[in-house]
Amino acid sequence: MASVEVGVAATDRPRSIAASAECSDGSRSVQIASAARTASGGAQGVNKTISALTSAALALPGLASSVQAAGPMERQWDVGYFHYEEGGERMRVESLKQSLVLPLGDALDLTLNAVRDTISGASPIYNVPEIRCQDGRVFTAPVISVSGASGNAEPRGTRPERPPLNTGDCRLGSARQVMLEDTFQDVRTAGDFKLNYYRGDTSLGLGAGVSSEQDYDSRFLALDLRREINDRLTTLTFGYSLASDTFSPLNKPDFSGDKDAHQILLGLTQVLGRNDLLQINLTLGYDQGYLTDPYKNVYLLSTNEAIDESRPDSRRQWNLLARYNHYFTAFKAALHLDYRYSRSDWGIEAHTLEAAWIQPLGQGWHLVPRLRYYTQSEADFYRSYFETLPASGDYSSDYRLAGFGALGGGLKLTRQVTSQARLDLGVEFYDRQSAYGLQEHTDSAFADYGFTIYSLNLHLEF
Repeated sequence: MASVEVGVAATDRPRSIAASAECSDGSRSVQIASAARTASGGAQGVNKTISALTSAALALPGLASSVQAAGPMERQWDVGYFHYEEGGERMRVESLKQSLVLPLGDALDLTLNAVRDTISGASPIYNVPEIRCQDGRVFTAPVISVSGASGNAEPRGTRPERPPLNTGDCRLGSARQVMLEDTFQDVRTAGDFKLNYYRGDTSLGLGAGVSSEQDYDSRFLALDLRREINDRLTTLTFGYSLASDTFSPLNKPDFSGDKDAHQILLGLTQVLGRNDLLQINLTLGYDQGYLTDPYKNVYLLSTNEAIDESRPDSRRQWNLLARYNHYFTAFKAALHLDYRYSRSDWGIEAHTLEAAWIQPLGQGWHLVPRLRYYTQSEADFYRSYFETLPASGDYSSDYRLAGFGALGGGLKLTRQVTSQARLDLGVEFYDRQSAYGLQEHTDSAFADYGFTIYSLNLHLEF
């Protein structure tokens, strides 16, 4: 779940569980769009093997929607159910996603998508250290309760006295997270479309969509252009998207913040031979506006209070994706290897390694195991808590901006029930641990957690 793990989002509530298995570089609307198209052309000896490679790609979570045909796609309908649940009785999401593809003549096809997420549970607000003194006194910070129903914030209990740390009698202990009340509930509804136009070796895609929650509205526009060259063995891809978001936090009824996000993708897909496919994508992103999370606080040790976090009002980020697919004729199976590198001017540097094996089992069955490793450094302005506010004016204790590592994986079983119907069952897991991180970072073991996603999807062609 790229949207879950990289700490750059406006809020940690999952925007789309259906999209959580897709690529973390944010380029899922245009990446590997040319892979299946390559299978329809090119050298005679390459056709069958590459077709098997790209057909296997359809079995990977998150890739089915981005693989395009050489011309308008056949009429098809997908409906999927997803259940996302974090450990420790944190966030839970029930998601229903539908997708309809309609060919419009010989040169056009239209894809319509709709998603409805029901979100509930608790999430961390800020972190507090435990302070123990030799005389047995224990100091903790005041806990602020944020209600999901009203969004009102209020302190619980009386603020304790600031302990005398400079005497040596009192020492800082481990930190702990203060959680948003588990009464929080919200519903997200989203819809989008994409219109593809095909002409010879070139295809042009135009898409747009909207998403609405109780406190968050988003609109986006996307454009992608694909051009096949070299006897259709090489595909060049260009993509651009613009998203405009408005945040109206429940705990700040008289405030709203706007954000614009621009993204450019440059891609190259190359058929290397009968059994091999290589893809390289470079994605450049620029966000500007309200990037702070209004539900996150930082704890100040100097005054023993929690205040709103503050992030920069812009972010530049670039991502590099390298993907290699190999088809093993002896096993009639495909291996997918991915490496992603991401860097932003917030100081976060991330690496992702992922492998998937697509294995036919006979009689229409396919098994797809996946493994994934992720590591990131912490943001320049992240601390688990602060002694005093930094002079830069930027400060956050959001666990998503900490340095950490994560292990993930999943298993997907597909059954081609008929020539026109396919059923997919899947489970994914994610384990975030501060100790898994490779880059130098402050220990954030108190924020470690995991989640599981269960999915069921029905694909029909008619």
